[in-house]
Amino acid sequence: MTDDAIHLDFLPYSHSVFSGALLAALAWLMGKSVHRAYVGAAIGLGIFSHIVLDIIHHEPNITLLPLVWGPRLGLNLQGIPLADFIVELLFCVACWKIFGGSRGLLIGIVVFNVLNIPVMFPRPGAFAQIVSHPALLPTIIVVQVVASWLLVWWFGRDRVFLGSTRY
Repeated sequence: MTDDAIHLDFLPYSHSVFSGALLAALAWLMGKSVHRAYVGAAIGLGIFSHIVLDIIHHEPNITLLPLVWGPRLGLNLQGIPLADFIVELLFCVACWKIFGGSRGLLIGIVVFNVLNIPVMFPRPGAFAQIVSHPALLPTIIVVQVVASWLLVWWFGRDRVFLGSTRY
């Protein structure tokens, strides 16, 4: 990581094609083991699509295997911030459309993408605080992930209204 960019070279164990495929397969198997293969498949698809999006988004620093050496993949769309923002937003909206999300979920998706603008369009030295405080980046990521899960859970669940016969 530098003052101007976030690099994933130091995360080969979590940001490799092999790790993504393995975790996606494990998610599917766990879902299948409790007779909810479709849930495992959805989680696995989410995990693997993250790696695919990282390859599109990041500079060539996504490894094939969880090793610090070897070939690296990445198209560096982050080098064209507006295109990067549009691709990420369109991907999220496409997922929303495919899975038939609510209007509230769509609004949340757009808001969360807009909140990422400072990271996608960084000013010179924008990441200096993150570089000088190594625990800050993982903390930001955890907060974003939990907030996203809560958003999807809140707007993605079926609602049962008082007096409703729908269960």
